[in-house]
Amino acid sequence: MSQFRTKPKEIVLNIAQLVAVLAPQLIKMLIWGRGTGKSTILAWFMFNMAKHMPGATFILVGNTYAQILSNTLKATKAGLAMFGYYENIDYVVGTRGGKKMGFRLPYETPDKWENIIHWSNGTVFQLVSLDNANSGRGINSSGLLSDEAALQDEDKLAISAKNTNRSIPKEIIWKDNPFLFSETYVTSMPITKKGNWVLKYEDLCKTDPKKYFFQKANAKVNLENLRPDYFEYMKQSYSNELLYNAEMLNIQPKEITDGFYAQLNPDIHYYTDYDNGYLESIDPSSDLDILHFDCRQDRDLNPNLPLIVSVDWGANINCMTVMQLQDDTLRVLKSLFVKTPKILDHLFLEKFIPYYRNFPNKVVKFYYDRAGNSRVANSKDTYAQQAAKLLRGAGWKVHEMTVGKNPDYMDKFRLINVMLRDDGRKRLPKIRINEVNCSDLIVSMEHAEIIDTSGGLKKDKRSETRKTVEQEHATHLSDTFDYPIFSMFWDIFVQGASSHDNLPNSTI
Repeated sequence: MSQFRTKPKEIVLNIAQLVAVLAPQLIKMLIWGRGTGKSTILAWFMFNMAKHMPGATFILVGNTYAQILSNTLKATKAGLAMFGYYENIDYVVGTRGGKKMGFRLPYETPDKWENIIHWSNGTVFQLVSLDNANSGRGINSSGLLSDEAALQDEDKLAISAKNTNRSIPKEIIWKDNPFLFSETYVTSMPITKKGNWVLKYEDLCKTDPKKYFFQKANAKVNLENLRPDYFEYMKQSYSNELLYNAEMLNIQPKEITDGFYAQLNPDIHYYTDYDNGYLESIDPSSDLDILHFDCRQDRDLNPNLPLIVSVDWGANINCMTVMQLQDDTLRVLKSLFVKTPKILDHLFLEKFIPYYRNFPNKVVKFYYDRAGNSRVANSKDTYAQQAAKLLRGAGWKVHEMTVGKNPDYMDKFRLINVMLRDDGRKRLPKIRINEVNCSDLIVSMEHAEIIDTSGGLKKDKRSETRKTVEQEHATHLSDTFDYPIFSMFWDIFVQGASSHDNLPNSTI
């Protein structure tokens, strides 16, 4: 099929989508809440870019290659199908469309096709992930699409994506083409500090409205395609109003000035470290499932060290943080959770054990609060004993590192914020958090406030009191961050250790 099909299925766009596609500006920042139609609009721009610029090279950029494979690519394929464009008919993924299919080649033929979406008229989209510095190297593109821009690092985006947006093939004149050098960013409202850069596009739009288009919208423009009680239903699904306002109503969260993790700095403490060699070995045209995305994708794991596992138990949510003490750095590797009606067993059997089944050193240092010593319903085992039994049944060696009495909140506050200052005082280790694997933990920490009570200053845990579905953004996960840190380093903190020899052993 050498000619691009020009009669897609008829789709009625909502008002936000219609305004976005009619906007003449080349640079568009679309900040839309859940249910507004982000996947649909991303697909619309993709097939129109392909249709208007046959043989061109574009890029589809995501924060990580794992995100592109597991979320962006899947959603984009579904959106394209809505418009009547189908994989292996109109385009192929991860391979070159053959002569038998009548596919044209692009003006600039890629050296390899594993990360390419190849359209029948020769247009290609290269998948570019910002966690790989070489992902966009050598590309001469004519425009870009960015999915979930608020998750992306602005500087990396400029280097790996925007810097490639410069190519005009000599074989064809594209004067006044609406997609030549276009940049379209689609994202939810940022709920962490690192994503706030997307909001500056509102000022850019005011300064240079001919070049920049900025739009905020929520699902109220898309009610014809949603359940009638969508907003009421979703309001009961959020742990606090701040997150509901941000993700559903598209209202920017207020800055937390009295945060429990006051020294937490995204530029210092967050990192991304995927094994893209492994991820790129996955066929992007295959049916991707959770089994592809296990610990083999994590390059920050040390296979010779035990895993530090910390659990918080609850009626509405059971959650976990996984860490490793690697020399002078405490790496926070992964956060996991299950929500009611699932129970503690599911956290281990469906989350931790499958994810780390390929980890060679099956040794766990197990931390938990005193609630772990309570008995599981209809069992003689405590929560901690039940969890340890599940781990041992899967071949793990478990060292129970119970913290006993829960520490005072202000003691935790002092210790953790000294460590987050990252100035080497008292020879405490640095803290580094995998921002992609621990995205829910980061939200939990960034929005944890301090409250003044009759018993003194404490972490504000009122977000846990509502019986809601999405408790992963309440303070539960932040508690799993606190437990092992206090247990491992409080004595060092109060005694004033003078050398790294005083750090707890990182191996068993």
